[in-house]
Amino acid sequence: MTALSTPHLTATQSLAPGGPRRSSEAAPARTARVAAVIVTWNRCRAVDTVLKALARQSYPLDCLDVVVVDNASSDGATEFLTAAWHPDHLYQNQTDRAEEPRFSRVPPTSGNGVARHPFRSLCIVRNASNLGGCGGFNTGFGFVEQFLDPSESPLDYIWLVDDDVDLPDRALEQLVSTASTDPGIGIVGSRTVNFDDRKTTIETTIYFDRENGWMGPDPTPDHPAHASHQAWKQSTGGTRGDLPFSGVRDVDIVSACSLLARWSAVKKVGFWDRRYFIYCDDADWCLRFAREGYRVVCDLDAVVYHTHWLAKLTPARAYYSQRNLVWLTQKVMTGRALKRATLRRLGNLMIDSRKAMTHCRLFHAEIIRRTAHDVVTNRGGKLSDEGPPFVPLLDALEASGALRPDSDLLVMCSHAESIHWADELRARVAHALIDRDRAADIPRWTYLVREGTPDPSSLDANAARRVMFQPNRASKWRVQRLFFAAPPSAVVVFDQHNECPLLRSRVNIHIDRRRPNHAQVERDGILPRLAFLRRWAFTAIRCTLYGLRVRPFVRSSRYG
Repeated sequence: MTALSTPHLTATQSLAPGGPRRSSEAAPARTARVAAVIVTWNRCRAVDTVLKALARQSYPLDCLDVVVVDNASSDGATEFLTAAWHPDHLYQNQTDRAEEPRFSRVPPTSGNGVARHPFRSLCIVRNASNLGGCGGFNTGFGFVEQFLDPSESPLDYIWLVDDDVDLPDRALEQLVSTASTDPGIGIVGSRTVNFDDRKTTIETTIYFDRENGWMGPDPTPDHPAHASHQAWKQSTGGTRGDLPFSGVRDVDIVSACSLLARWSAVKKVGFWDRRYFIYCDDADWCLRFAREGYRVVCDLDAVVYHTHWLAKLTPARAYYSQRNLVWLTQKVMTGRALKRATLRRLGNLMIDSRKAMTHCRLFHAEIIRRTAHDVVTNRGGKLSDEGPPFVPLLDALEASGALRPDSDLLVMCSHAESIHWADELRARVAHALIDRDRAADIPRWTYLVREGTPDPSSLDANAARRVMFQPNRASKWRVQRLFFAAPPSAVVVFDQHNECPLLRSRVNIHIDRRRPNHAQVERDGILPRLAFLRRWAFTAIRCTLYGLRVRPFVRSSRYG
């Protein structure tokens, strides 16, 4: 393999005046070489912040190579980072399969080839298409293996870093220090602390339940670490929160938002499962390391500031986590336990899919059905259809036919916060229409509210009409009778969540509270639902047969 040429010192050179030491002098202990890989997609400002955090590391930066993998961003990430950091080299990766990289050097342009960074080397690799976090890191693995692991100065560790984190100055130093204490340690993970408050720990230990196929902060009673974990948990007060965490814990899984892996072990264990795209790829990798006899540990003193993955969850992201978790289970579980876990998980997916359809979440229902379908057909990679596009909120209401005097808008309100959101939405729509001299087009509003939900705004003189329901079948059937003969012009659902079904709906408007100025519009009705139920029935049959016949996964390449 060919080492990447760079104007910076190599790990065997000295930073002392006079250049490299002479051979007659006693050579100091060699500082471990680390390659950091960052995968980014449309977050050029965020990855710039990560690079600044890497540049502040206390670890010797002349022993740190950095590779940024740009997953075909449309925000000009490669150009922005090139102008800001002047990397040593730019590469194109003209492939849609990360396991088949085609790296080609980009000819120098202005600012390219004259490095202005503190690292041993900095390279940007631009993928031709978005390969997800999984494909992005696999691209990074392939690049590191081809260009950064020469026999004369072998690589010691690879450091996986998310593009939306921040890092204390001693993060890498702490990770390498822990890894160097035991050659049997294959992976060292970090303690995840809330990005915003910088003090609340949101993730420490993660264990895998080999009976049910779930992941959680506590090991099962039959887990070898159960007794020591309970003692540690009692001494610290828990696994999360503003608590005094310190030390190293043996775990099953760590997050890849800041993960250090021994490179020699990586070459033995293999790279990430090419099917995953995002989610569960790091968990799968950790469990594979353990099967090869390596320790996976969480260094509680190595901190990474990050946002919890649940805060970023969408129907499409849930598709990846649920699909990939079934595949991960097939690598760990066997026999009847595997069949039970697979049938249970696929069955739950099909139940959730049917429920989403009846609860005015038709595209969400289809994504959940696709989750189960893609599991049984072994379809990996990116979800082909993530639902209707987001459009400006008023345009969505206009397209649904809800902005006219005779229209009725039904808002699903399952909790007090959703009532507050509905009030905000109602006020915004009214103000926007009044500003456009369309006060006559203000629709009639009805809130479908669960009985017992705190609802102080219902006492207002101009409050929207309330229809109450209780969480029982009789009450929900009364709601169906009310709206079946005269369905609303449109149904508003917040964050893909509502608790009362509606058997007849014309148009559904989905609002993600993280994007309150936009919405997704979907056509609903009897015909779309019948078409969905036909697909659902065929998928349910396939899931049953698959679960009864499922076998443990047999790895056939380094990408699995």
